[in-house]
Amino acid sequence: MKLIQSKTTGVYSVRFRTQSGKDVTRNLKTKNKKEAVMLVKEAKIEELETAAKINALTKDAFTSIVADRNILLDDCINEWYQFSKIRAKSQNTIYTQSGLIRKFGSFAKVKHLSGITASQIRKWLNSDEDVNLNSRKQRLAALRSLFSYAVANSYVIKDPTAEVAVDASKLSHKQKETKPREPFTDEEFKIIKEASLDKKDPFYYCSVMLGWWTGLRIIDISKLEWDSWSPTHLTVWTEKQDKRVNLPLDHPEIGGGQLRDMLGIVGHHSKKYMFPDWAECSTDPRRRSKFSVNFGRFLKSLEIENKSFHCFRHTFVTRVFARSGVTDYDLNLGKIANWVGHSDSKTTKGYLHSS
Repeated sequence: MKLIQSKTTGVYSVRFRTQSGKDVTRNLKTKNKKEAVMLVKEAKIEELETAAKINALTKDAFTSIVADRNILLDDCINEWYQFSKIRAKSQNTIYTQSGLIRKFGSFAKVKHLSGITASQIRKWLNSDEDVNLNSRKQRLAALRSLFSYAVANSYVIKDPTAEVAVDASKLSHKQKETKPREPFTDEEFKIIKEASLDKKDPFYYCSVMLGWWTGLRIIDISKLEWDSWSPTHLTVWTEKQDKRVNLPLDHPEIGGGQLRDMLGIVGHHSKKYMFPDWAECSTDPRRRSKFSVNFGRFLKSLEIENKSFHCFRHTFVTRVFARSGVTDYDLNLGKIANWVGHSDSKTTKGYLHSS
């Protein structure tokens, strides 16, 4: 048995020999060596290979080695949930995916992981429900994440999601279309900023200012720490991609010093967090929707329709790109990608809108 790390992707695989003498390589889908070793150990690959070497890997022997693998779906979800947290996967993503998997379990009426079939998954993904294309893809991604963990641990031998795809041909135009996001106009920003000052909670005003001048997601704003601020920069490790964003406070497109002045209205109620109540809320997946719901209601009260807080991110990218003065398209986009925490500037390009 040998642990191998890809030189191109950095992802670990395990190579072992079967009873027939054939070398098999299994992708462990992790770049973390400690996680890779743990997965190999839990999958009992070394024990299986040893049995194969002495021609003792009979069906009964295999069953004996992995006898505890007839795992309940709920138990596997709980294990996968904890494992995903170790991998620093977004807590919101973990919570959402676990909810989708449990919904599938109720739909398919299965208790054991081994009882799940490709046919059941296909029926759930391509049901007649009024569910859009992206949501169906999220369902598949959730199940694939679970089965990736299950196969690596030998809870199941085969991943049934490999045989399944979302059938977009059966969906309507409305179900296939992604809801467009548009930047806020200067006038809308002025209205929102003035209205947020009337709120008793300074979080509203600060989040509006930070959204406009930095493009930070509202969840990252809610968890801002006092140590993130220096006299010259705001440094944030984003939750979604765990990327370091370092923003120069005196740059004209980062507020030209306005964000430093903004700090004066925030009371020191916590040694660590700027907004302790909102930071606590951000750690509870069941309460995280409070951010988008509250801001949506706030916009509706101002008669600003079909926009959300995330539109500030589109606004920031579009404005900075247009005003940067950098003639090299890729260089300009790459700089903005660093500011918003995108690994690939192609993602940033999706936030650009014509003026």
